[in-house]
Amino acid sequence: MSDTAPGFGEVIAQFAFDAPWYGLLLAAAGFYAVAWLRVRSERPRRPPAGWRLAAFMLGLALIFVATQSPLEHYGNQLLWADFGGMLLLTMIAPPLLLLGSPLTLAFRAGGPRGRARLRRFYRGRVMRVVAMPIVAWLLFAVVTYAWQFMGITEDAAANVFVRDVQQISLLAVSLLFWWPALCADPVAWRMNHPLRVLYVAVEMTHKGLFGGMFLSLNTPVHETFAANTPAWGPSPMMDQRLAILVLWVGGSLVFLVALAGIAVSWIRYEARQSHRVDRRLDALREARRQRARALGGAFDRP
Repeated sequence: MSDTAPGFGEVIAQFAFDAPWYGLLLAAAGFYAVAWLRVRSERPRRPPAGWRLAAFMLGLALIFVATQSPLEHYGNQLLWADFGGMLLLTMIAPPLLLLGSPLTLAFRAGGPRGRARLRRFYRGRVMRVVAMPIVAWLLFAVVTYAWQFMGITEDAAANVFVRDVQQISLLAVSLLFWWPALCADPVAWRMNHPLRVLYVAVEMTHKGLFGGMFLSLNTPVHETFAANTPAWGPSPMMDQRLAILVLWVGGSLVFLVALAGIAVSWIRYEARQSHRVDRRLDALREARRQRARALGGAFDRP
């Protein structure tokens, strides 16, 4: 292993070509774009928002960065690069994909049969269990902890198949976690705004406690990474601390943005509810006034 840091050309040369990932990402981008254009042309009065298209495509681009870019290559040598890829796959790409509202778009673009299949998908027994907020929360907490702090992290760096399992499982449980939190699409279990705030805040606290605990350690957790750290890289302990900070600080920022977004949505929801109540009260008052005028007119007749 070279003692000198890789140059720009060497870094760029580390882009991977993993055909299944390319096929999956291109298919997702293609299907979404076709559905978006179809709804836009068929329903010009209620076109899909352009920012949702941008969010979905950005989410796919970040998955590409996490799985096919030099970040993936150097993630097999440096723990901070490995955890940087995890941050993209668990905290940034999934919310962006879900903000694209792919399920809602599929409902709008699909025919009756397609919509029936989608309903069976997200209302099915399996999805109702795994998408239950407490189950999704536990899956996210356990799976992310396992891939970050247990020995299988080192197995993933040494084995391509295990690496694919790691990335797919992280992405899957993260989509399940963020789905009920953001509620950008129909969900099997819909939480109200206070529960959504609690759901995200508890996970942020949980991640923060583990981050602080591992940041305070004085010995490397992943011995394989420590033994194989490139000479041009940081020391093993510095690498570990950088990795924890990447996840801790980056993840906390995402959680705070999510909480702010849920809070804004909550305020708007309460404003709409208040407006509906005011309109109903105004309608009742007007009905009473009309009834009173009608009764008054009846008694005033000669």
